Order: sequence, then structure tokens, then C-alpha cells
Amino acid sequence: MLRFIYKNLLPARIRQFIDIFPYLRMPKVDGLKEKRVLVLSPHPDDDIIGCGGTLHRYHQMGAEITVVYMTDGRKGNIRHREDELVSIRKEEARRAGVIIGIDRLLFLDNRDSELRISPGTTKELSEILRNLKPEAVFLPFFLDNHHDHIATSQIFFSISNSVASCMCYSYGIWTPLPAFNIVSDITTCLHTKILALQEHKSQLEVVDFTEAVKGISRYHSAMKGRDGYAEIFIACPSNEYRRLGVAIGW
Repeated sequence: MLRFIYKNLLPARIRQFIDIFPYLRMPKVDGLKEKRVLVLSPHPDDDIIGCGGTLHRYHQMGAEITVVYMTDGRKGNIRHREDELVSIRKEEARRAGVIIGIDRLLFLDNRDSELRISPGTTKELSEILRNLKPEAVFLPFFLDNHHDHIATSQIFFSISNSVASCMCYSYGIWTPLPAFNIVSDITTCLHTKILALQEHKSQLEVVDFTEAVKGISRYHSAMKGRDGYAEIFIACPSNEYRRLGVAIGW
């Protein structure tokens, strides 16, 4: 009964004051107004897969884009020695970044598959956030099915209370988003996204997921009754993201 009253009888202007997640329930709109954008990418290539088309849109709008690679990606291809692969993946990320229009790449060099909350990781990311003062932060969905992806979200959550307010955009890589409230039309940017993805040759040697990226982008657009291609996100202000973290027990 309470749910019925909340959903059907209370005016929206009242619901926003008793709902701790009001932004998550807002109509699904295509925003992209921020001028300082930060991406937290667990590995080199996650930024391109999760939000590469949207980042190129930001670039076209004149936004300043920074990508932070949380780990070194050394486990991404057993055909290469780990130290060799770290260097390869950094260069792949640089080339992909040029294509997308990323202004700054920061490599934190935590070991792949071993990322965790620690004084070192929190201090490093805190300093980056304080220096850059991003208006938008893109990061993995907190239930994305990979240890480093979850750890990336947890590290951001652990310091989010001490940094300036921003919009948080969660993207999915290993696990499809169960819901979304932002649909970013990347139809005109898909070709650029694919060109950037193809720079990550060490990863495409393992599984060439180029067509999968195209397909999921097409599906996301179709689910909103649109032609073309899209990326989707769960977006909310950082204070709401903190409440979400508390709600799931972080």
C-alpha cells in the first residue's frame, strides 16, 4: 500500500524530499553538459568499451577529458610476458586516446587483478580528484562482475565524501546494467569508438569483441525505440552515489 501511495498519489515535488535516490528515478535523458570529465578505467580498454562513444561526444563539445587507469592490465593476454604486456597496453591506450580525443591519461600501475582499497590507492585517487575537480566521473557499475571493477567503484566510494560534488555515471562491462537513466546517442561516434577499440590489439587477440560492442550499442538504442547506436549509464550526483554505497553495505 505504501508503495502504491508513493508511486501513484504523491506529487513528484513531494516524492523528491522523501526519496533518498531521486535522481535515479528521473526521466531518462541525454545530458552531457559537463566540461571537466574524469573516467576511472580498471584496465586499459575499459574506458573505450564502456563509454568511448560518449567520451568522443564530450571531446566534440570541448570538454577536458582525463582517464585514470587503475591497474596495469598485465593479466590481459597470456601470450605475452606480463611486464611486456604492461608496456604494450599503455601504448595501445595512448593511441586509442588520441582517436577519442582524451586530453590526459594517468596510469596508477596497480597490479592487474589485485586492486583493493588501501591508503595508497585512496590517497592517489583523492589527489587526482582534488586537482582536477571533475564535474563528471565515469566509473564501473558497482556490481560489474570483475574484482578490479568492483574495487574501482569501492575506492571511489571510500573517498567520495571528501571531494567536490560531481555527477557519477556508472557503466557496465562484464555485467549488463540492470537499469539506466541516461541514454547517450553515439550513432555519429560509433566509427570513432571502433577505431579506438581496434588499437587494443593485445586484447582483440584474445577475444575480438568488436562486433559485440556494436551489437550491444545497437540493442541499447533499440530498447529506447531509436535507430542507430547508444551507450547507457546509471547516473546520479555523488552524494546519492554515497547513499547507494551505504545501502549495499560498503
